Amino acid sequence: MKFFPQTYRARLIVYSSVLMVFLVSTLAYSYYYTRAVILDESENNLGNTARLLQSQIESERNELLRYAGIVSDDLRIQEYMFVVVRIGSDNEPLLKLYERLFGWLPVDRRVMMGDNGRVLIGSQNQDLAAWIRKHREHVSEKVFYFEGEYGLEMVAVAPIVYQGDPLGVVALTRTLNRSWLQQKRQNSGGHVFIEKGGKIVLSTLGDTARSDFEISNGRLHLGNETYRVNPMELPGLDESMPHMWYGVSETGLVQTLRDHGQITALLASAGGLAILAVGLMIFRNFNRPLSRLIVMTEEIAEGRLPVMVKSEAQNEIDVLANKFADMLQALRDKQTEIDRVHKQLEKSAITDTLTGLYNRRHLQEIFPKLRAQAHRDWRSLSITLCDLDHFKKINDQNGHLAGDQCLVHFAKLLKQYSRSSDFLYRIGGEEFAILSICKDMEGSVAIAEKLRMACEENPVTYRGKSITVTVSCGVSFTTPDDPHETALQRLLSRADKALYDAKDAGRNRVCVYQEASRSDTPGAQRA
Repeated sequence: MKFFPQTYRARLIVYSSVLMVFLVSTLAYSYYYTRAVILDESENNLGNTARLLQSQIESERNELLRYAGIVSDDLRIQEYMFVVVRIGSDNEPLLKLYERLFGWLPVDRRVMMGDNGRVLIGSQNQDLAAWIRKHREHVSEKVFYFEGEYGLEMVAVAPIVYQGDPLGVVALTRTLNRSWLQQKRQNSGGHVFIEKGGKIVLSTLGDTARSDFEISNGRLHLGNETYRVNPMELPGLDESMPHMWYGVSETGLVQTLRDHGQITALLASAGGLAILAVGLMIFRNFNRPLSRLIVMTEEIAEGRLPVMVKSEAQNEIDVLANKFADMLQALRDKQTEIDRVHKQLEKSAITDTLTGLYNRRHLQEIFPKLRAQAHRDWRSLSITLCDLDHFKKINDQNGHLAGDQCLVHFAKLLKQYSRSSDFLYRIGGEEFAILSICKDMEGSVAIAEKLRMACEENPVTYRGKSITVTVSCGVSFTTPDDPHETALQRLLSRADKALYDAKDAGRNRVCVYQEASRSDTPGAQRA
């Protein structure tokens, strides 16, 4: 194209300008896109976290109501309360019984009231007792919020009935104090505000009591800080109850975005200057074909083999570039062959050549990783040792080739009846192993039993002759007490003991290693 610059000097200027525009445009787009994503995600995160916090508080309400139900359903409490309410006995035994049975409950206050309004337990909590009397018909078997002498409280009320006779109610409370709010802040990462009448009564900020609470467009302004807030359900019996809000600081987020914008601008400036400096250096000292060869040489020095397309030779540098491309292709071909051989060597180092299963070396390498994964997932590792019964007799009667056929046949059964997540091994000779991450022993034992039955029901055919092969299996599991250094050795030792139990019991069976309650003597469980 005649309109395109023909000299390397003009081309370098064009290329540098295009690259600078591309860099600045990319950084600008990245900043505005990231800003929009962060703002949207912060809004979504606010709503999701508020709902999660609401769910946690709902769980606390259900737990408190469950505690009240435990007290009200206790037959001894019902009988004692019947004596106190209906016969008129002293309530001191009832109080002692409650403290003995339910003094452990994690509640802040409790009131037990008869159906006549008399306070039997918790007479010091007169404000709570008066509230229960006032709302008696509305609060039975429910959880509400109550604002009393100790501040805002979560109250669970449950009726006490003895043989169909309603005797009264029990009420348990949990105070929504500053420590409760701080716990919610730790769980959510945001702030919780309790507001009444346009004033902040309590919050996780600690110093905002009685501050004005004014929300505009979902935002709360407190001094120099702005918070995005979401309302949270706080069920009460009247409109005078305080309101609860969950919020996150928007000021910090905005400042972070501003800092990000400044950094982006600095990066754009630095990138432009770097491009200009590099362009000037190349313009002054090199031309385009030579710089291309230098870049290729640097990539080769770093261990990479880039693709270089050959072009029509018009000068000495083009000839050099084509020769360089031929050299790269030869190196790539040689590297491909080296990689192929290397992969074959790696595979042969960890697999058994006869069966294609993993060998003991792979077991020693993978075991620490699987044990760490099982520990993270609160699971155990199981290993099943499988030994072909009377294998020497098979070799003696049918020859070693028949024995090899039996080993290959059993390896195929292993692959067929194991899970995709299991690791299969030929430990040596006629001994195989299955390594699994499991939740309980039933799954591993079931697989071992299926394998045993499949082996028994599928004889090996060798030169027209049917050879029946059976297998004995020993199963063991890791325990949290196993030292890291000897965990594999202990696991194999236990499985080996279970395998010997299976052999001693007549072969063709599955045994599970069992720890004795106060000794290390293993036992076996027949599957």
